[in-house]
Amino acid sequence: MNTLKLRYLSLADVLEVGLTMADVIQMVEAVLVEHGHNRFENPPKPGVHPLPDAFIHAMPGYLPDKKSCGLKWVSGFSSNERFEVPAIMGLIVLNDVNTGQPLAIMDGSYITAVRTAAVSAVAARHLARKNVETIGMVGAGIQGRYHLLSFKEVLPDIKRLKIYDHVPAAVDRFKTVLAESLPPRFDVCETMQDVFRGADIVITATGKLDDRIFRLDWLEPGMLALPIHTRGWEQAVIAGADKFVVDDWGQFSTVMGGRNGYYAPLPAAPYAQLGEIVVGLKPGRENDAEKIINFNFGMAIHDIHAATAVLQKAEARGIGQMLPFLDAGMPFS
Repeated sequence: MNTLKLRYLSLADVLEVGLTMADVIQMVEAVLVEHGHNRFENPPKPGVHPLPDAFIHAMPGYLPDKKSCGLKWVSGFSSNERFEVPAIMGLIVLNDVNTGQPLAIMDGSYITAVRTAAVSAVAARHLARKNVETIGMVGAGIQGRYHLLSFKEVLPDIKRLKIYDHVPAAVDRFKTVLAESLPPRFDVCETMQDVFRGADIVITATGKLDDRIFRLDWLEPGMLALPIHTRGWEQAVIAGADKFVVDDWGQFSTVMGGRNGYYAPLPAAPYAQLGEIVVGLKPGRENDAEKIINFNFGMAIHDIHAATAVLQKAEARGIGQMLPFLDAGMPFS
C-alpha cells in the first residue's frame, strides 16, 4: 500500500492563505443557499463539558455539491484568560469525499472567528432595517471585534457603536486594535441595557452564560438581536419576538431545547431558518417595526466550506507541512 500524506496548517499558515472577511461572507451566503435547499449534512453537535463554564464540541459537516467534508473539534473555556490562552481553540480535519482519506488538519481559530461574524453579516442583510446607523454590542472580545469588521462590509452607513463589557480593559483593547475601523461615534455604556437603547442591531458576544441577563422588553421596535453564544436571554424572547430565526432548527432544538437544554422546553418553533430566508422561501424583514431575534448556533458546514477553500489555496501555493499518514502496514493485515 502506498504511504499517504496529509497537509498540516498552523494558524500562521491559515492566515498566510489570505482569506478575507469579504471572502468568507460570500462563502457563508453560498453555504446558506445549500442549507436553504436542503443540500447538506450537519448533525447536531455532540459535546463534553470538563468544566461548568466550558465545552468541547464535535462538529461534522458535508456539502455534496461543494465536495466539502470534515469535522471541527472545538473547545470553549471561558476562564482561559488566567492561563493566558484563548477561550476558543480548535482543529479542523478535512476528508476526501470519494475515499474518506484525511486530507488536512488545520488550526480552526481564525476560521471560527471570521465565519461566525460573517453569518451575522449575512443575517443583517436580510433581517436588519435599511440604512443601519447604530450598532449595540455587549462584549468587547474577539467576536465583538470580528463582528464590527463584518458589519462594515455590508452596512456602509454605520455611524455609532455602543459597547459594554464588564472588563473595562477589554473595551480599551477593542479601541486600540480596531482604531482604523471604528465608526465616527464610539460610546462606552455603563450597563448592558444602555447598549440596547436606540440601537438598530444588538450583538450579545459574551462567553458562556448561565444567568438570563437579556430581556425581551429590551428589544425596541425595528431591532435585530444577534445572540452570538446563544445563551443569556430570557425564554420569553423566543415566543415574544415578532420573528424568531435560527440557522439550523434540528441542531438548535436538539441542543438548546432538549431535555437539559438552556431553553427547554422551547415555547415555539422558529419563523424560519436563515437559509430559507436567503433563498427566498420566506421573507426576511417585512417592515421597520419588527423585533427580530436570530440565534445562529454555529453550523459545521460553514467551517468545512471555508476550510476547503483554505486548503485549496494552501495547496496551490505550497503552504503548510506534509505529514506521513498510514506509513506502515497494519499487523496481521
